[in-house]
Amino acid sequence: MGAEMSAEAIETRRAYQREYRRRNREKINSQRKNWRARNRDKIQQYNKGYWERRAEKAKNIRASWEEYGITPERLNGLMGIAKSDEYAGIVMECALKADRKSAGHIILSVTKGLSYEHVEFHEELGRCPLGRTDFYGARRLFFHYLDIALRDKA
Repeated sequence: MGAEMSAEAIETRRAYQREYRRRNREKINSQRKNWRARNRDKIQQYNKGYWERRAEKAKNIRASWEEYGITPERLNGLMGIAKSDEYAGIVMECALKADRKSAGHIILSVTKGLSYEHVEFHEELGRCPLGRTDFYGARRLFFHYLDIALRDKA
């Protein structure tokens, strides 16, 4: 491993880089502009990935049932559908969409009617990667996606 630089060395390097950029701004901008013109596909790919990640982060995992528009009656219906094997593919898809890392725990909780305490550590699935509050938020998001998928299917 390399030795750590002192604070003075780091500040000296930053000052040099700022001055270099100030003196060579036109040249640097021109090189960047030319690179972007030659690599439009890379830029589009990067932008797509960037905005997909931003959309993923924008999901409000702690939204309430009311924010999702799910009434207690609708929730009971969705739970019944999730427990049946008729829509197993859609259930799996919605769980993965809600939270890829804890999809198995969500499915176990929903299909068996188990609380977080019972699925927090499962012999086959291991420890749930989400804490209690986020787990229940992901579970509500699962039901939201299931509701949308079933409405689109109808």
